[in-house]
Amino acid sequence: MRVRFKSLIRPAIAIGISLAIGALILLVAGYDVGKAFLAIWNASFRNLRTITTTFNKASPLLYVGLAVAISFRGNVFNIGAEGQLLMGAVFATIVGLYLQFLPGFLLIILMLLAGCLGGALWAFIPGYLKARYDVSEVITTIMFNYIALNFIGYLVRGPIRDTTQAEPQSFAIARQGFLPSLIPGTPLHLGYLLGILLAIGLFYLLFKTYIGYEVRAVGLNKNAANVAGVNVRKTVVGTMLISGALAGLGGAIELANIHYLLEGISPGYGFTGIAVAILANSNPIGVIFSSFLFGFLNAGATSMQRSAGVSASFVQIFQGIMIIAIALASVNKTKITNKIKKTLGKDKNITAAKEVE
Repeated sequence: MRVRFKSLIRPAIAIGISLAIGALILLVAGYDVGKAFLAIWNASFRNLRTITTTFNKASPLLYVGLAVAISFRGNVFNIGAEGQLLMGAVFATIVGLYLQFLPGFLLIILMLLAGCLGGALWAFIPGYLKARYDVSEVITTIMFNYIALNFIGYLVRGPIRDTTQAEPQSFAIARQGFLPSLIPGTPLHLGYLLGILLAIGLFYLLFKTYIGYEVRAVGLNKNAANVAGVNVRKTVVGTMLISGALAGLGGAIELANIHYLLEGISPGYGFTGIAVAILANSNPIGVIFSSFLFGFLNAGATSMQRSAGVSASFVQIFQGIMIIAIALASVNKTKITNKIKKTLGKDKNITAAKEVE
């Protein structure tokens, strides 16, 4: 356990360095650094309502970050979390619209399960093609993102469009399907707490169970995992299914939070989630903190522009600096891993598989 948490030290240092670099860029550009950072802080932590709003903004990033983290652990580059999140929202919408006769507790559960199913199904085909035919999952998942986005466009402009609204969107789901607030009088919903519990569970799954061992073994060395008795194809597909289900669950929760489906339900959560997972070094516990950090930055972007005159796009630059810093922080580990992979022969595959433990 202690070793796993030590893996978060380098990302933490990288965040500190990126903060310093960001401050320097603001200073060179002629902005008031203190005023800009204070604006972000006030927008996120000024009172209980702004704090809970920040948690809500971090919620979809938490789910997508977990989805990408587990896929990266299995050396499966799932770039399709965006599409999986969207399909999760679609499936949840269908349940929320057509099962309105159900009581709230049951309806919410079915919506969340439907979201998991939608995301998992959307991840299955790329996962199967990767496992069976070694088709690049990067290409297939990116293509599936666009299919999902255009499918939502078709739905909200056609079969489920609420024509009373000027902008294309679906009818609102049943009121009893709305996510309950964790703290009365605040926007903080149940989804964020569920995400934290899932992160803890996923950490246990990856590092304390045989399923997690198989995922990590395949991620380290497929040949070694195969010799050790791991069904590589099954593990690759299973990893994608879990990853897609997590992203789809994030989409269902976002849908239950905003109450209707629209094309802009995700402003790129799936792609930002990749950065969240990288920032956390694909550690599920780290994803909790990195998702909150990105939620914090997103919450303060508008405030920084309004109060300090700094373009909101600076937040995107800031996030990019953090990603680069994290990549540089992990370069030594990457080099060592590559050297091990290159020097391993067939007679050493079993030893490599044991080292995963």
